[in-house]
Amino acid sequence: MANDTNGNLEKKVVKRRKISYQKVFSFVSAGFIIGCCIFYGTRFLTLYLENRKEEIKLEDTLSQVVKENNNLKEVNGDYYFQNDVDNNYLMYSNILWRIIKVNNDNTVKLISNDVLTYLSYGENDYENSYMNMWLNKTDDDNTGILENLLNTPYNYLTNDGICKDNINDTKHITCDEINDTNLIGTLSMFDYVNAGGKDSYLNIDKYFYLSTLKDNDNIWYVNDSGNVSSADGSDIYGIRPTITLKSNSKSISGDGTLNNPYVIDENYLFGSYVKLGEDIWRVYDIDGDNIKLSLNDYLKEDGEELLYKYSTNGYYHNDTIKGSLAYYLNNTYLNSLSYKNNIINNKWSNGIYGSNNDYDYKDTLNTKVDTKISVLSVGDIILNDDLSDYYLSTGVSKSNSMVYTVKGNGTLYGKTSTSESKIVPTISIDKNILTKGNGTINSPYEME
Repeated sequence: MANDTNGNLEKKVVKRRKISYQKVFSFVSAGFIIGCCIFYGTRFLTLYLENRKEEIKLEDTLSQVVKENNNLKEVNGDYYFQNDVDNNYLMYSNILWRIIKVNNDNTVKLISNDVLTYLSYGENDYENSYMNMWLNKTDDDNTGILENLLNTPYNYLTNDGICKDNINDTKHITCDEINDTNLIGTLSMFDYVNAGGKDSYLNIDKYFYLSTLKDNDNIWYVNDSGNVSSADGSDIYGIRPTITLKSNSKSISGDGTLNNPYVIDENYLFGSYVKLGEDIWRVYDIDGDNIKLSLNDYLKEDGEELLYKYSTNGYYHNDTIKGSLAYYLNNTYLNSLSYKNNIINNKWSNGIYGSNNDYDYKDTLNTKVDTKISVLSVGDIILNDDLSDYYLSTGVSKSNSMVYTVKGNGTLYGKTSTSESKIVPTISIDKNILTKGNGTINSPYEME
């Protein structure tokens, strides 16, 4: 209250401003739009930069180099080398591989250039097959033979996808179901056909198993003419592993040709060449400091390939029985070597492989004999598959005198132990005596 000029009290009236809801709504809307622009603009810019960074990062990866320099066939987003190409060679873990395809996620699928061992398929289920056990580690002994010897596989490899579709008609080949639970696989019918089949680089004139099954539990395989056929899995055929390189894998050298393959690792012991005296060997097994070597050629005398019988009766490797291969290797041959004092005793597989042990290579490898010089066994990795018609240390059965020999077409066959055959010896040495070279064929590891 206040007095007017006449001394009368008057009531002061305060007028309140009316709120404009329209202006508030407009202000809030403008803020929301600006906020959205900032948020989504930032996200767009971030994603663009990340994608740009990924594109830049992929420019020098193996997948990008291969895709940019080759005319590949696109199938469902994957890019295949097709037919008889000669520029898809790659070296990893001292094993020569062929690039099959670049997958749609920029991983790169490979297959070994040659067979790496010979096995019966076993269970007519890929996961439980002897082939899969030989490739990948499980809780059982003598599994993951290959995985254990690859160069830090989890640094280079991602799980290998395998088609699980059963194929009954080669005119209707699908790949709708994928198994990608294992690090190492084998070639599927789908990939074989899309690479060109018998007219492609995958036809090596040898028998080898595929991973693909038929509804009747038979297994598909490729024969020495490159045609596909099926059998019950008891036959002993070559195994050609497949692996998949990570999308960020890079080639440190090479152009993909046979004489200059892509190389993604180097100076790895397994598979390397070793020169002892005038002989060239390959490292095919590693056990701590002890390494096992197989001769990279046939055993020769005076420049001629030596033919020798295995034994007078069966597969047993007994180096005390004169006239046997075991005795010859550990006496006559051993004493002829200038480096004999560097050869150490080791345990070598000397079992059977057949219906007596259900073609279980794990059982074959468990039977051992202690000696200095032996020969390869069923279940061992074989790194020089150009050699053929030589004895293994594995018997066909306990009840006969048949011993396995390697045939040149990707199979094994039994031969009477009293017959003569070529010889590829194996020895063991301490790896620490090798102080020179880098393990390549042109610069093998050597002793001082």
